[in-house]
Formats: sequence, structure tokens, C-alpha cells
Amino acid sequence: MVHEFGGVWTRKKLSVLEAYLKFYVTALKNQPFTLHYADAFAGTGSHAPLQDDEQKLLIPQEDFRGSVMTALEVSPGFNEFHFNDLSPEHVSELHSIRKDNPEKKIHIYEQDANEFVPAYCSRLTRKDRAVLLLDPYSTQLDWETLKHVADSKKVDLWLLFPISVILRMTPRDGTKIRQEWKRTLDRLLGTNTWEESLYKPIEVPAMGDMFEEPDPDPTPLSERLNTKELEQWVTNRLRELFPYVAPPIPLNNKGRPLFLFYFAVSNDSSKAWGLAQRAASHIIGQNLGSD
Repeated sequence: MVHEFGGVWTRKKLSVLEAYLKFYVTALKNQPFTLHYADAFAGTGSHAPLQDDEQKLLIPQEDFRGSVMTALEVSPGFNEFHFNDLSPEHVSELHSIRKDNPEKKIHIYEQDANEFVPAYCSRLTRKDRAVLLLDPYSTQLDWETLKHVADSKKVDLWLLFPISVILRMTPRDGTKIRQEWKRTLDRLLGTNTWEESLYKPIEVPAMGDMFEEPDPDPTPLSERLNTKELEQWVTNRLRELFPYVAPPIPLNNKGRPLFLFYFAVSNDSSKAWGLAQRAASHIIGQNLGSD
């Protein structure tokens, strides 16, 4: 079963992830930890990127390995793998992958990611260290779930944040926010005060004829922050949770922002996150600005 999703930008995401996983297992291979890799939206283990006609002219259709196979093929390797997906069809494919890799300790789950992640993090002991990938397709991930990752103190997180969804659900004109979207935004952003943070008032010039005094209290309109300002706001929110959050890698399609790919460290030891910071900064630096 070929899992079609994403696009050319997915190659960039997987390249970054693979580089960090190689660093991680190498850096910790002689440490007394059990090393875990977890994927809360694992899919089928591979995917064929959705492409429009223009993209097909540049890059032929191919079956990418996906995050599951990327992690399984990293050497020297993780001790345990945890793959979760809510789709029965995807889970069936993951079982086939486990059967094809009997030498690896693979655990498979069929849960909502917002249930899987807290339960998974709660099982980690002081002897465990983990890398967790959270790459939802759209609005599936709750901000509350990220708090469980941060509280674990044992997880390095790679997070795909759906900036395009937030931009669509927060129109530039604050009067056009649809009421039915507000609850989803509360869940995605972890606060019900996001409107106050993301919108700034704009004063409308007073109108009147040449004989009238201008209205001293013009009606204010609100305008959303621009894309870079919104990105910084999300980054600052994550930095309230995690000891270290790297600047995100933008994943675009034809110049339009789709996702922000974040790296965050939950371990509050400066030695631990300092090492991860140096490695992630190098990897991220190589991928900023390239689509």
C-alpha cells in the first residue's frame, strides 16, 4: 500500500529527521540508556508524495521511505521503536513491516495521537531516552499533548506545525473569524486568548463633511500579525514549554508556507540540550532557505 500525502517538501523533512537520528544514536550509543524512537502519525512506513503536473516534470513519482523506514534504517540503531496510527489500513502495513524486521523491537499502537503520546511519555523511565516525531496532516494535534512531551524531560521532539492551517483559520481581517473555528484554534494553540495576541487594532480615519467635527472615537478594526510575526509567536509559545526550541525550518510549496518543522528538547539539563542544540543548529542551518 503506497501512502500518498505531502509533497516535495516531505523529502526535506525526512532528510532533516534522518540527519538528526544518525547524530542521536551515535552520540548516545555508549551511554547507559535505552534509546527509543516514536512516531505518533506513522502512516504506512513509506509514501508517494502528491504532485501537481508541474512538479512531475521536475521530480518523477517515487516511493519515499517515509519516517518509519528512515528510523528503522539508522545505524547503529535504536533499541526500541514505537509506531502509532489511527488508521486500521496503516496499522496493517506497520505490522507487515514488523514481520519483515524480526530483529528489531517494534511496538505498534492504534490510538488517537493525543492519547498515545501522554501514555507513551508516562512509561519512560530515568533509564530511557527518546526521539519523538509528531507530524500531523492538519489539525489533529492538541497543544495539551505537547505539555506531556515537555514534562517527560526525556524526549527530543521533532514537530510539524501546520502554519498554513492557522493562516487560513485566522483571516487578516479579525472581524471575519468564523465562530466554529475558534474552538479548534483554542485546542491547536493551547489558549483561548490567542485573538488578543494575534490581532492588532487598526484605527479607521474619522469621516465627516467639511462642517462637522471628526468623530473622536472611530471604530477600530483588527488585523492579524503577518506570517513571520505569527511564526515568532508560535515559537515563543513553544519556548514557554521546552528548555530549548530551535528556529523552525519552513516547509513551503511554490513559496507558500505549509508547515514549520520544529526541534525541541524536553531535558532541562544544559549539558543535554546544549549538545542537541549544536547538532540541530548545524542540521537546520543546512536546510534553511531551501525548498
